Amino acid sequence: MNRIHQEEIPSRVTYKDYLERPSTDLTKLHENWKREATILGKFPYEKKFLTIGIPTIRRIGDEYIMGTIRSIVNNTKPEELNEIYLVIFLADFNETWTADIIKRMNETFSELISAGTLVVIRSWETFYPPLKKLKNTYNHSYAQRKWRSKQNVDYAFLFLYSKLLSKYYIQMEDDIYTLPGYFQAIKDYISKVQSEWTCIEFSELGFIGKLYHSYDLEKLAKMVLLFYEEQPCDFTYLYFNIQMLQFRRIIRRPTIFQHVGLKSSLPGKIQSLKDRYFDNSEKIYGGDNPAAKIYTNMKVQAGESFSPESAYSGEPGYFWSKGNGKTGDWFIIVFDDPQRIEKILILTGSREHPEDTIKHGKLHASLSLVAVEASRPRCTNDIFLGYFDNGNIKVENLTSILGPFKIHCVGITLTENQNWWIIIKEIAVFIAD
Repeated sequence: MNRIHQEEIPSRVTYKDYLERPSTDLTKLHENWKREATILGKFPYEKKFLTIGIPTIRRIGDEYIMGTIRSIVNNTKPEELNEIYLVIFLADFNETWTADIIKRMNETFSELISAGTLVVIRSWETFYPPLKKLKNTYNHSYAQRKWRSKQNVDYAFLFLYSKLLSKYYIQMEDDIYTLPGYFQAIKDYISKVQSEWTCIEFSELGFIGKLYHSYDLEKLAKMVLLFYEEQPCDFTYLYFNIQMLQFRRIIRRPTIFQHVGLKSSLPGKIQSLKDRYFDNSEKIYGGDNPAAKIYTNMKVQAGESFSPESAYSGEPGYFWSKGNGKTGDWFIIVFDDPQRIEKILILTGSREHPEDTIKHGKLHASLSLVAVEASRPRCTNDIFLGYFDNGNIKVENLTSILGPFKIHCVGITLTENQNWWIIIKEIAVFIAD
């Protein structure tokens, strides 16, 4: 472990270096100041796909950073870890706390540190501007203005350290958890965004899960530093996007990072924010699900992962209606070719939205398809299969019920009005052998 000794380097990088000098003058500073800032782990040399940046400071009573690292690491495949830098910024100058957390990280994540995946960094107090006589904006108290101003400079330091490490950079807080498959979800969504972009968001909250091209980090750092005392970074990054000609937020839904901390890093502040679009969208049963087209009259919540097809697809995602369910609302699966089916399982609702279930609904199958008119299938020879119970339905032994007949359509119909929206999390169809 390398300790930081202020007296050893007479000329230190400061926040003003990034505001008052041309960028070309800073290239010679990169290696020296970044080496000094690296206090645990290997100084990063190899360029990777993604850097995950997490600033953390000492909290009174609660600490989340160790759990945040565990969640990220436990939900990352070993081969994916080779494509990631996890940069933890200890943004607190309390020596006792710093020594303790470095010791615990070294003991808990020794393999990640040895592999060069986990890097712990620290700044120096002279990097920061004087946090006195700060402008009174947003009617914030002086303590809150000082906290948010320092946080802005923390972010900028982390951006500047990370700008050359990888192709992409994603900003995290120290009190989040994530889901299995988050890394592939990031890769997949990047490939799906067709327009030019500056920032893709994988959480709707604050400054969590914001993804950037690493080549934009120095510009972002400069803008955050320029307005460090005027406003929180939660606001600045939105203006930065506009200045970079991205005029709308690009948010991947369902989101893949959830805020779990209750106590803010600002002493005395309680922050129980939850991301309403975060959920475990992994499929449980993995049905055979033969090729089919999906139709519904229910309005669809914004976001491609909430489409009707998402309930039937084997990929993560689910259908989420926009508006309360009404009597007669329908959701129909039309197989490309009629199928002999043995079993059907349908799950509704979700962990984060347990009320968004089908409380009053029935399932039926149809042996024939007459036509599809105005985006509604006309299916005939209907066979009632059962009612939903606690939001779910399971129908088995269909071949013994139907004999040699094949099913062309499977339909869900709501039988009463509901007070909540509808999530169809998974439709698993198992064909007969």
